[in-house]
Formats: sequence, structure tokens, C-alpha cells
Amino acid sequence: MAWDEWEQLKADALARRQNTMRLDSAAGAGTGGAPDLKTNKAGNDAAVKALQGEIPQGTDKAGSHADESTSAAVREFSGWQTGSGLKDAHAEWELQVKNLKARLGQDRAALEGSHEHLQYVDYGVGSRTAQINAGSHQGREV
Repeated sequence: MAWDEWEQLKADALARRQNTMRLDSAAGAGTGGAPDLKTNKAGNDAAVKALQGEIPQGTDKAGSHADESTSAAVREFSGWQTGSGLKDAHAEWELQVKNLKARLGQDRAALEGSHEHLQYVDYGVGSRTAQINAGSHQGREV
């Protein structure tokens, strides 16, 4: 690595650090910058509802459709390499459907808890900010 490249990398890292510090101080001061974090409770609830009913039902339907079609094809090609290959591919398909359904369940659980989690984070930040503000007035007359 040439010396000029090293100096440029150091300058870039310093610039990123200064930008981060400016963003942190702006967020703490509540001035300008990016908009506040907002959640969409109605959208979140709709996603949870879909993950509880419509999406798993559609996944089951697609999975069972593949079961029926593949079973028929395996019967047609029994005794051939194609039949055993289809059987192996179907076993992999079943595993993928099972993994997808598990992931959808995890996503649903995460969405169900996200509103409360963000609320607790908000309360925690507010509490720490209140402590900082109270501590900065100690020892001074207001």
C-alpha cells in the first residue's frame, strides 16, 4: 500500500468519525437531521395477521399441491432413476417448506413483540436523558 493511499484511508476514517459524532450530537440535541423513528402499528398488526393465517395457509396449499404432483410422477417413473430422483427432490422440497414455515413463525413472533420492544427502548432512552439533564443541574443554582 502506498503512503498516499494510507493517508487517504486515514482521512476517510476521520471524516466518517466526525460525521458520526455530528449525527450523535444532533440526535441528542433534537435539531434537524433525520426524521424521528416511527412505527406503523396498523401495518404491523396486518402483517402479523397475515403471518397467522393467509401466508401459512398458502404455503401449506403450495406444499400439498407439490406433494400430489410429485407422488403421481414418482409412481409413473417407479423403477427408473427419474423416479428415485424425484423422490429425493421431493424430500428436499418438504424440508424447505418446513424451514419456511418455521421462519414465518419466527417473523410473526418478532413482529408481535416489536412494538413493545421499541416502547421499552424509548422509555429507557427517556430515562437516561432525564438522568443526564438532572445531573447537569446539580451543584448549580437554577
